[in-house]
Amino acid sequence: MKQITIILVFFTVLLGQESEKVANACQSDLIKRAKKEGMRSIGYKELPQYFKDVWKCRKEKKGKKTLQKINQRTIEVDHENSATFQGFTSTCAYCVSSSVLIFYIFKLSGN
Repeated sequence: MKQITIILVFFTVLLGQESEKVANACQSDLIKRAKKEGMRSIGYKELPQYFKDVWKCRKEKKGKKTLQKINQRTIEVDHENSATFQGFTSTCAYCVSSSVLIFYIFKLSGN
C-alpha cells in the first residue's frame, strides 16, 4: 500500500507541473531541434514532452508537413550515419547480423 501511495504521489507531482505554453505547438524548441537535427537528437528525458508537442502540432494547419519534414530529416541523418556504419541504425544491423550468424552456427553444429 505504501508503494502505491508513493507512486501516486510521484505521478501527481510529475503531471501537475506546468509546461511552458507555446502559441503554435509546431514552434516548440524540441520540434525545432528535431526539424534541424533529426529526431534522434532528442534525449530520452525529453521524449514525453516531444510527443506531447507532436500531438498538439498534428492539430495545426501545417502540422503534417512539419512532421513529415522531421521524419525525412531523421531518415537523412540515419543514411549519413549508415554510410560510415556508426549510430543507431548500424548498431541494430550489427546485432541482427551477429544473431543470424550465431543461429546458423548452432544450426549447422547440430545443437
